[in-house]
This record gives sequence, C-alpha cells and structure tokens, in this order.
Amino acid sequence: MSKNLRTFLILAAVALVVAVVRYYMKGWVQPMGVSDFAGSFIASITLVTLVGLVIIFVSGGRAAGGSYVSSAAWFAAFAFWCQGLIITGILIAARTGTPTYYDEMMGKHMGLPPVTHAFQHGIAAVVVAIVGMILGVPVYFVAKHWRPSTPAAAH
Repeated sequence: MSKNLRTFLILAAVALVVAVVRYYMKGWVQPMGVSDFAGSFIASITLVTLVGLVIIFVSGGRAAGGSYVSSAAWFAAFAFWCQGLIITGILIAARTGTPTYYDEMMGKHMGLPPVTHAFQHGIAAVVVAIVGMILGVPVYFVAKHWRPSTPAAAH
C-alpha cells in the first residue's frame, strides 16, 4: 500500500467518524446549552478537509518521490469524499426528520430544500478541490524546501 493511499484512507476514516458524530451531536450538546455555531464547529467536516489539505500536501512535499500533481490528485479525491459525506448526511437527516447540524450552516438554519442543499454541496466539491489545490501550492513547496536530502551515492 502506498503512503499516499494510506494517508488518504486514514483521513477518510477520520472524516467518516466526524460525519457520524456530526449527525448525532446536536442532540447531545444542545440540551447542555452549547450554541449551534459551537456545536457545528466542533464536528466540522470542513475543518477535517482543511487539516487533510495540510497533511496531504506536506506529506507530498516531504516525500522523496513526491510531486505536486500527485498531492493535488489525492487532495481532490479527499475533498470529493468529504463533500460526499456531507451530502449523505443532509439527505439522511432530511429522510429521518432528525434535527442535525446538516440542516444548518455556521449555526444558521438553512431554508433550502434538502435536495437543493445537497446539490449545492455537489457543486461545492469541485470548488473545494480547486481552492484546495491552489492553497496547497505554498504548503507543498514550503514542505519541499524542507525535504530531507537523500545521501549521495557512495563510490
């Protein structure tokens, strides 16, 4: 298993756990008086995506055979995975009628029909991937600058 695939799978598993926690968290923390903004922020798949961006591009930059294009491709796959989790959460919450953080954005209730909201996240997946690739450029090249040098071949 390649290091990139292993990194992707670990990040994807973390995002899945956060997505499940996000589904149930409103029911857990709202009775304790935690604001919707704070609760939504705690279980934010967007934050997981941002952390994943840094991990993927730093890992690619520091790897001896790493390339920006490879890191960008892995990040795009991760961004689509994360948005897919959000879409799934929106549709499941709508189907079950469960009050969750999936029907809100930054603590504000969304007045959109769930299918429209989910569709917009499908479009957002492309935007997140592109913006992430742009933000990944400096992260990758700073990490590459600090790439461990390979020892010269001994003769």
